[in-house]
Amino acid sequence: MSSSTLPAAEWVLVTGGTHGIGLSLAFESLRQGMGVVTVGLPDENFAEAVNRLHSESADNIRSLALDLTQPGSVDRVVDFLDEEGITVSYLINNAGFGRGGLFEHTDWAEYRTMMTLNNQVMVELTYRLLPQLRKCGGGILNLSSMEATLPLPYKTVYTGTKAFVYNFSLALREEFRHHGVSVTVICPGPVLTNADGLRRLEAQGYRAKLLVTTPDAIAPRAIRGMLDGKAVIVPGWLTRVLIMTSYLTPRPLRMRILEKLFSRYRDPAPSSLEPLEVS
Repeated sequence: MSSSTLPAAEWVLVTGGTHGIGLSLAFESLRQGMGVVTVGLPDENFAEAVNRLHSESADNIRSLALDLTQPGSVDRVVDFLDEEGITVSYLINNAGFGRGGLFEHTDWAEYRTMMTLNNQVMVELTYRLLPQLRKCGGGILNLSSMEATLPLPYKTVYTGTKAFVYNFSLALREEFRHHGVSVTVICPGPVLTNADGLRRLEAQGYRAKLLVTTPDAIAPRAIRGMLDGKAVIVPGWLTRVLIMTSYLTPRPLRMRILEKLFSRYRDPAPSSLEPLEVS
């Protein structure tokens, strides 16, 4: 049992909080003495994740099994907070996913769901919870990606959604400065979250491994950055170097290099699509 067994003075809402990066962020928030409201898909991971979080601090965990892409889901989140008598000080918009492959090889329904979850849900939750965040003088952490600054061929919609998160966060930070609410955006490189990701990593060789990190490595820096009101967090020195290099490289050359790097997706036959976390 951790030291965070006393009733929490501040609460944080974490979307996608029962798997991968979101689960690590929930654990780190508990270790920082905050109460955690975790929202996750009602799947096989949910009960196990909630049990693990309860073992860390049972008094300071509330959980809601919910598919945030369904109509009325944000209303349900707001109602749940009201039912529990919780006013959140921090909001972590973590839920999201992506695909790699030729643009036309992903179903439109999946693109629609991706844009809904990665962008629309984030904006609506921020909008609806702003009164609570203003009351508490808290902050927001939005999960973007290093790919927000690298428009990647063969990951067109995903990188577009993450560029939206990045720009939305920085613009909102300036507006919310007048509300006493900070906005932080984190841009990690590839994050290893499951066994399938490990197999893909092994197939891509040593160069891919240089960039990869894990949810547990990201979480402490992310939560500390949120609490400190940091604007942008880019974990890993190599990720920071690549982003800086991309800014210095002329756009036509940069795009040709990126297309070459991801040309394995150029196969004219639909390939095995690559699920991503939020990186």
